[in-house]
Order: sequence, then structure tokens, then C-alpha cells
Amino acid sequence: MRSPRFALLALLPALSLAQNATNSSSAASYVAGLLGALQSLNLTMLEQAAVSLANTTTGAALLAALPEGNKTIFAPNDAAFSMVPANITSNLAELGDILMYHFVSGAFNATQFAMSPNHTIMRTFLNDSALVQLEANKSQVLVAENMGGEVMLLNQPQNVTVLSSATYENLVIHVIDNVLSVPPALTDLTTANISALLSAAESTNLADPVIASHGLTIFAPTDMALTGALSALGEAATNLTLIQAVLGNHIVNGTTLYSSSLMSGSNLTSASGEPLMTMSNSSGMFVMSANSTAKVVQSDILIENGVVHLIDGVLLNPMSDPSAAASAYSMATGAAATQTAMETGAVGATGAAAGASPSSSGSGSSGSGAMGLTAGVWSAGLAAIGALAGAMLLL
Repeated sequence: MRSPRFALLALLPALSLAQNATNSSSAASYVAGLLGALQSLNLTMLEQAAVSLANTTTGAALLAALPEGNKTIFAPNDAAFSMVPANITSNLAELGDILMYHFVSGAFNATQFAMSPNHTIMRTFLNDSALVQLEANKSQVLVAENMGGEVMLLNQPQNVTVLSSATYENLVIHVIDNVLSVPPALTDLTTANISALLSAAESTNLADPVIASHGLTIFAPTDMALTGALSALGEAATNLTLIQAVLGNHIVNGTTLYSSSLMSGSNLTSASGEPLMTMSNSSGMFVMSANSTAKVVQSDILIENGVVHLIDGVLLNPMSDPSAAASAYSMATGAAATQTAMETGAVGATGAAAGASPSSSGSGSSGSGAMGLTAGVWSAGLAAIGALAGAMLLL
């Protein structure tokens, strides 16, 4: 196999076209140092993937963005990369999307992740509309927690573990033992114990609107809870209007609310137009609608257009207010559209969780931010291609 160093030499013409001599020297030095850091961590396959993607729009934009502001990389080790099927590693568009999901805007040092059962939510660079359908074109997120001193990335086919951490310039690099999987569509969520809910949504014609929504928070009863509730309803369970209202009172439409935004208590309006409240105490987080209360037993299950929180009961509220639902949706989407600034700090976090710098000791507060791959970033990406090539001359 041809060395990535030789592959990058083919990009040398882009260096002279994209940058002046001073900027190209600085960028080349940065990339050379980064490649050296990856090599020192034995991340040779990640280095090769970066080389493969350098001539793509996605790869060039990613490389151009790295030196600007603090960033965090969740870097699969070579053993993890070797398990990725060849049809994915040879598909540059798919490989680029997967890698974008491993890069986070903001410094997330190893000791600053929330202790289980709390979660740290991080905004990644993945913003391909074919894979992400969040409100206001926001990028997809990652969910992490510190479980007994071990940092885990959650809601994957299997939890992914941070094996070691390092820093380079403005970057925090966490070596992980698996390649991250991009969150699926709701209907492809096979590990969340909500098949009964999906079946009920399908039978009441709610499935298509839910799947088409951009920004969605679902408090989803477990299969056991929903099956038991439907059985207890008897004949009423065949009343589609009633079941639609009940199911709608488990959904917040137009906004994605992760556990970090709900823990302190929230007053929401459901997709059926009824009040929906969350609260937390030493026993956990709870959600309430009318006279029904359920406990969140698993939070922050990611889907392509929102988030699912698994609950242990059904919110048996058959009331609905379409006018209130429409008003709440309009307000949510309007508010999301105005949030154009990058987030600083973990999503939904306040205080000490905001604003951080890379720390070689693993200390420092968390940070995150949305990233849009705009035309301006692409223009800068041309410079990054040249910088990669020049960097190899410095190694």
C-alpha cells in the first residue's frame, strides 16, 4: 500500500494555489504536528483516512476548521478501524460522514464528563441532511458519561470506551475502542424496547408525521408499559382519536431536548397541545402529563431527527388542544431559527460546563458548538489541502 506521505505529495499544487507562502507554512506546520500526534498514538488508519478524504469537500472543510477554536477528536484505534467493512472505507462520502461524527467543537477533557447517570451532550461536525434532520439544521450530537472513572460514549450498538487521551495544540484527542455509529431513523431504532410504541404510532397514522419532523423529543413507554396500558384500556384502545391524543402527549414537536436540558425541570407543551412537565430528584428524572407520572429509565437515545427518553409508564392523558400545539411548534421552530451562534459548553449545560481549553492533564471544563460546512469553510478547505501536502515535507 502506498504510504500516506507519498499520497499527500500529490496535493502540492493545491498549496501554491490556495495559500500565500506565510499562511501555507503555518498551516503545514500545524497539520504536520497533528499527523505526528496521531502517529505517536498509533492511529495510523485514522491518518490514512484523513489522507483519503483530503480531496473531498467534506474532508477539506473539516481539515480547514480544525485549527480554529478548541476541538475534540474521538479517534478510533487501528483495531476498531480494521473492523469497518471495505465498502464503507472505500466510499469517501460515507467515510467522511462517519468521521465527521467523531469530531466535536469544543474542548472536552477526560475528567470533565458528567458522572453517571448524568450525561454530557456534545455537538459534532456531522450535518449531512441525508443523515441529520434536527431543527434549524443543527448538527448531530454525541452522548457521554463517566462511569466509575471510565468515559463511555452511549447509545451505540455497543457502548464505546475512551482508552486514553492526549492533547495537540487546540485539540483534545480521545482514543476509542470502536468506530461510532451515526444515529438511525426512529423506525430503525432496534435496541430501545419501543416496538409497541412504533406499532401504535403506525396504526394511528402518527408514524409518518413523527418521522418527517425536524426536531423531536419523545418520552417513549417501554413495550411492557404500553402493552399493559392498552390492555387495561379495553375497548377504548380501539378509539384512534383517543390513542392519537395519548401518544401525542408523549411528544414535544419542533425541538430536541436532551436530559441536560430537562434535569432542572421544564414546562413544555406536547404535540397534542397539553402541558408536559419534567422534574428531577434523588430518585431520578420524571415526566408528568395531567394526572400521570412516569420515570425516565433511559435518557438520550439518539435518532436522526431528535431524541428518545425511555419511560416506565404511559402518560394516560386523552386531552388535546390543536391550537396550543400549533402555537408551541411555531414558537419552538422560530426560537431554533434564531440560534445561529455556536454553542459554548456542553449542550444544555450551564456554569462550569461552559468554555474550556485542552488540558494535557485531562482537566478543564467541557465545551461544544454546532458547525455548519458553509461555502466560506469550503474556500478555507482548499487551503487545508495544500497544508496537508506541505505538512508531509516537514515530517
